[in-house]
Amino acid sequence: MNLGPSLALGITCVAGIAHADAPKIEAQVELGLRSSSTSDSHYILVYDDSSSVRAAVDGLVGVRFGPVVVGLHAGITTPLRFYGSVDGDSGEIEPYTYSTIYPLDLGVAAQLDTAAGVWVSAWLGATVAFTHASSPAMMLNNIDFFGDVPAASWSSHTTSLGWGASLGYDIVRTKHGRFAAVVGVEFQGIGTIPYRDNYGAIAQPFESFSCDSITLGVAYTY
Repeated sequence: MNLGPSLALGITCVAGIAHADAPKIEAQVELGLRSSSTSDSHYILVYDDSSSVRAAVDGLVGVRFGPVVVGLHAGITTPLRFYGSVDGDSGEIEPYTYSTIYPLDLGVAAQLDTAAGVWVSAWLGATVAFTHASSPAMMLNNIDFFGDVPAASWSSHTTSLGWGASLGYDIVRTKHGRFAAVVGVEFQGIGTIPYRDNYGAIAQPFESFSCDSITLGVAYTY
């Protein structure tokens, strides 16, 4: 029996299977509209002045192994906005602060394709919250201080736990990629909401806030 042709055919088949199942790089971009709610303050008065609906962009770059993609997640949104006061309902004239928080999500992610074009994905990592705060010049009249204080502005950033999960359905599949409808949930630690104390000084915040969100959007995978 001549094993040469049979061996060559076997090697060719194995190589073809290995090539077909070889890992490949995959990238996904999600665009959506996000509605969020933030945790309540137990100390200083904080009012969430954010838009009820914000724009969100999430991305996944990873390696596909069959139905599973493992890689890195990144996400950004239009900012959160807050108004803060030490004790705004006291009837005294106290300093107040406007702050804008830009959250950036970074983490590891995995996605699993299931039957009928449905897929699920999740990420776990951190939210880096970049904060810019400003407080106008004003005349204070409270139990601790009376007098003028100058305007102030400052910036800071914090890093907190973040995670999210998405459920998608592929609407269109072509040789150029996949288009899907997506619904996702997010949890972000957004750090502290800055404020000024009764003397007008920039205070050290001691309470961390979190943000829960739901996002509706579309995704493109290539």
